[in-house]
Amino acid sequence: MINYKEFLDYHEKNLVVHENPYQHLHLNDFLPGDFINSVAKDFIIPRNLKKNDAMFQKTKQAFNILEEFPKNIKELVHYLHSREFINILERKFKLTGLVSDPLMQGGGMHQSGTGGYLKIHSDFIYLKKRKLKRRINLLLYLNDTWNKNWNGALELWDQKMENNFLKIYPQINNCVMFRTDLESNHGFPEPLECPSDIFRKSLAIYYYTEDKGLFKFRKYYFARWKKRPNQSEPKFGDNQSLLRKIINKYLIRLD
Repeated sequence: MINYKEFLDYHEKNLVVHENPYQHLHLNDFLPGDFINSVAKDFIIPRNLKKNDAMFQKTKQAFNILEEFPKNIKELVHYLHSREFINILERKFKLTGLVSDPLMQGGGMHQSGTGGYLKIHSDFIYLKKRKLKRRINLLLYLNDTWNKNWNGALELWDQKMENNFLKIYPQINNCVMFRTDLESNHGFPEPLECPSDIFRKSLAIYYYTEDKGLFKFRKYYFARWKKRPNQSEPKFGDNQSLLRKIINKYLIRLD
């Protein structure tokens, strides 16, 4: 069981946000004590989900029905959604009005298997019809064994896709947070070479602020895929028709 006071005191002290090239932090030991081991042991996606095999991501499975999460993972999510923890994030990231997403759209329990990858991208900014603007990503890794030769490191890239300024392997209790801006580029682009019975496991939590603006470009409702320098890779729109490219680039959505 989570000791809220212990966890809150620990996070107030240890979460240190770096401002450049955009707000981000990395903590090797995100959760104090032994609770993280119970979370990692609990990490079994409760349904046989279809794997996502596409141009930009491969083998990824995601499960976001909080009521069906394993016990310890559900307890952890409740803590990360708590007003007390969100207050800490507001102070650290200099934000106000921050809220969690109980529906965990796009978030939750994520895993990828051998051959899988997630190309570099910046995330969707707005949730359709919910008047919410995405502000912070929290990614907590849960592999008690991970060999760096298997690839799988999360890479954070600067806004111009010139510098990979942070590279974090998915070892248990590694946590990365960053502001979800238009160019907060990240992913694990190299195919996983782990054994077939081992998966790259993470918990993804996203935070939002209310946004009542009516006019938003359609492209901000989707992940925007990026090309690394000197790499032959697809980029945003390469899997779309010419008409769809024009719509996403120029059309404004009315909510």
